[in-house]
Amino acid sequence: MCGLNSAYCQRGNVSEEFFALTNIYYHKLQWVEDFGQVEDQILKFAPTVPVEKTAYYCDLFKEKLKGRLVPTSSGHGSVDLIIPNCHKASGLKKLVERWGITPEQCAAFGDGGNDLEMLEYCGFGYAMENAPDNVKEVADYVCPSNDEDGVLVTLDQLFPIG
Repeated sequence: MCGLNSAYCQRGNVSEEFFALTNIYYHKLQWVEDFGQVEDQILKFAPTVPVEKTAYYCDLFKEKLKGRLVPTSSGHGSVDLIIPNCHKASGLKKLVERWGITPEQCAAFGDGGNDLEMLEYCGFGYAMENAPDNVKEVADYVCPSNDEDGVLVTLDQLFPIG
């Protein structure tokens, strides 16, 4: 469960290994005894499902949640259940307005279904080579994979030093 202040794993429901892996992506991850006792503004739930059943669970969540939360795959069996219109592009839109720039001046990199809106929003949308086809179709460009430091390689090309 992900909130404004932190992300949370409920003790007893996930292993120490899962917590350690999740902590790579959620730097403010905390153990809690009961999700019901968390005092935070919750923005997202992030269940993990078997990779081969990701599409099945996304469809199931979409049917059962009926717009209260929107499911999207974020890769490797992770599903993001987000508040409608509270996606990465909505966060970027706030930054664009705050900084007085345009979406056309922005670059974004993505490799999962949770990146689609962001890639469409930014003037320079880069799908990672390892992204699924639906992500590549939305992006303006494809850059090297995550394993090949694709973001760093592309940023070096966009902003050469010297």
